[in-house]
Amino acid sequence: MLRYRSTPSHGLLNSATEPQLGTRTKDSTQIRASGLRSSAGRSLDGVGSQSERGRKPRLVYRQATVGTTLLFLLIFSGPPKFRIRDPEASLRGDMDWVVILHILVWGLAGAWVLCEVAKPGRVTRLLKRLSLPQKLGLAIIFCLAVSAVISNAPVFSFFKIYQMATTLLFMQLFVERFGHKRCMQKIFWGTALLCGAIAICAFLAPDVVWIASDFNPEPSRLKGDLIAPTGAVSTSAIILLLTGVRKIWRVVPLSLLGLFLGLLAFSLMRTAYLVILGFFVLVVIKRPNAKSLKGLAYLAGAAAVTLYAYHWLPNLSNYRQPEDMANLGDRAGLWSYLSNITLTQSPWLGLGYYSASRVYGPQYNPGLGNAHSMFFEFLVGGGLLSLALFLALCVTLCVYAAYLLYKNNDRFTFAVVSLFFATLIFGFMGDAIDSGPVAMCFWYSVAVLPWLYARSARRATRQRELRGSLPMAAGVPSGF
Repeated sequence: MLRYRSTPSHGLLNSATEPQLGTRTKDSTQIRASGLRSSAGRSLDGVGSQSERGRKPRLVYRQATVGTTLLFLLIFSGPPKFRIRDPEASLRGDMDWVVILHILVWGLAGAWVLCEVAKPGRVTRLLKRLSLPQKLGLAIIFCLAVSAVISNAPVFSFFKIYQMATTLLFMQLFVERFGHKRCMQKIFWGTALLCGAIAICAFLAPDVVWIASDFNPEPSRLKGDLIAPTGAVSTSAIILLLTGVRKIWRVVPLSLLGLFLGLLAFSLMRTAYLVILGFFVLVVIKRPNAKSLKGLAYLAGAAAVTLYAYHWLPNLSNYRQPEDMANLGDRAGLWSYLSNITLTQSPWLGLGYYSASRVYGPQYNPGLGNAHSMFFEFLVGGGLLSLALFLALCVTLCVYAAYLLYKNNDRFTFAVVSLFFATLIFGFMGDAIDSGPVAMCFWYSVAVLPWLYARSARRATRQRELRGSLPMAAGVPSGF
């Protein structure tokens, strides 16, 4: 489906194999790995020069099995909740078939991680390859585990922390084994399948995905929380589709784009609208090597200006309260309330990840239910120590992303950076990073951004060394 490579694409929606950048040489041999053919002469960094091949080991990624792919999609989906559940039921430890399903899926994910880590020499290699953001992530998980001991619902807190640890390690191991770009393809198909499930439920099971909007008691907002957050998954699908497909003006890509845009429109999620607007602005400013994406960005901008000039755009204030923009849907008051409780009772260790917000959030506003921000979930759940580590993690990733956005212009880097900033915004406004689509995208960014940053830094260093050696070479007498 997605192609992140420099060579032209002749198929409709062909999948790419990793490593994908680089040129073939006459002496390169073709080898077969899990049914896929890839060039043994291509390096990890995607550079096909002889000096690169002399210094870097050759690498061929495996193809994920059907079972591994299915497990990936299951944990990517959450899995779905399927029913409305009393927030206090998790605090009490009540069990039903959905809870059992979640335990089973996450148990299989943890077993997969253990099987991968248990292979000879894997632990040592894994520890050596952990980047600074991943080490910060593990430090956050450790701090949250310590704070869970004093939680009102320690079992619930430990399960959410276990999900976060499993997601972090699962994404790291999956990327190492199957490749960065194949993992992104799995993420795209995960978002596409969730969008398809939401669209089907919109007609066959409307009570699962439709809710009432602010001014309409009838189901008029396609929020989709019991399957997946419609605004978040449709936005991620749009970003990955537009950055991954070579030719958007074809039946299948246009049909998928129409589906994703329709779900985004009916979600009535203002955060998702802002993310997509920011994405198109970033496309116009950065102008990545994606002709279809740039053309669509210009076309969307012109269409938006035309519709606005003729007053044809639907008024969002007819569905959502304009006053909520100032206080972020009463989140500002909730964050202040939860911060005061945390800083008063347990400022350094917090009150238990996710369980504390379930206890104290409804006391302020029963309609909100939890902290509605990953930053405040860390503050309430893990105290100032966990929040400081998480802020350090986000700042580090933002530095990597900004550097890559400035230095590189390829579509894969642009897709990763755009996806990271989207997950950061969605997480700030309410999505969690322990499980679900936003969490998987966030920890994918944690695994890939440091690798892209190191690769780009090496290239910049080689270019500086090459420029520095040229004047010396030019000054050497020909007789020598």
